[in-house]
Amino acid sequence: MLPRKNRISKQAFPAPKRQGLRVFSPLFSGTFYKNEGELRVAIVVSKKTAKTAVTRNLIRRRFYEILHPNLKSFTQQGFLVFYPKKETATVDFSYLKTEIESVLRKEKLII
Repeated sequence: MLPRKNRISKQAFPAPKRQGLRVFSPLFSGTFYKNEGELRVAIVVSKKTAKTAVTRNLIRRRFYEILHPNLKSFTQQGFLVFYPKKETATVDFSYLKTEIESVLRKEKLII
């Protein structure tokens, strides 16, 4: 689980009209918003993506577990919001980890 200081609160969640860097993958899409201060992350899993709360929480925990060791290697500060897709719940954890890290490296968000 990410520390509270690295999670986006409901009050600080970026407005939908705000422009950001979009990243895409077959397993997820994401948006990075530049901002001052520490890097903050949110994982938004809709009921359309995963019907049960158990599955939504599983997806959310997987993303947080993958991102936690990489917090120090981010090159920019701001908000990072991930939107997982349905396939994320059934894919292997190691494949999901390589997919997230490769997309973030390709967009030069992590070293």
